[in-house]
Amino acid sequence: MPVIDYYDAGGWGGQPPEELRHRQVVARDIIATTLARDTGTAPRVLDVGCGDGGFLAHVATHVDDERVRWVGVDYSEYQLAKAARLPYEFHQCDLGEGIPLPDASMDLVHAAEVIEHLNNPDLLVEECARVLRPGGHLLLTTPNLHAWYNRLLFPAGIQPIFYETSSRSTEVGAGPLRRLKQQTLPVGHLRLFNRTALLDLLRREGFQPVSVRGARFHGVPPALTWLDSVFCRRPSMASILVVLAVKP
Repeated sequence: MPVIDYYDAGGWGGQPPEELRHRQVVARDIIATTLARDTGTAPRVLDVGCGDGGFLAHVATHVDDERVRWVGVDYSEYQLAKAARLPYEFHQCDLGEGIPLPDASMDLVHAAEVIEHLNNPDLLVEECARVLRPGGHLLLTTPNLHAWYNRLLFPAGIQPIFYETSSRSTEVGAGPLRRLKQQTLPVGHLRLFNRTALLDLLRREGFQPVSVRGARFHGVPPALTWLDSVFCRRPSMASILVVLAVKP
């Protein structure tokens, strides 16, 4: 079955450029701090699901090391065509088949909002471990199945936010939340994790978790953003999980 490209010109890729999300700000700062600690040879950073390369370009402006080599992989040929404007290395790939890079060739791998789109999330983590050198870091972000509002919605018979059962509309299962939706185009979520499941998966593939942080979700109604910020302090209930792990 062919992979659906939800980020081509007819999907989310055709939407206006977005401002930096809170999860991206958190990830950017973690990447910059992690690279600053690496005093070895020129670091190589891989962005899995890099899209148009915009996040890599942004991070590069916050890293004071001209030796860093930036690499991105993505399935969407449409997004990669836009990324070609940047002086980085990009590869098109189907993550269901692996990452087309050599073993132990990367110092840091960033995989943001990717794992929830895959039929085989185990393979993604396995491949990230393969391309990382010993001592390298994996920074992974994904929506939290047990976000504070999902803990309220599920008992009420409403499908949890982030979880999609239709490839055509996010209104399926939304119940009374339908009227709050400004956009019903799915993003292609297949699997969702809570904190425990995500850390279990990382450990199974040999990673040692270093830190777990929470990030806000841009789709929370403005009147509740303060509450979403509060729950960021408790990652198990945050909207987005941001996990840094090391390959021993």
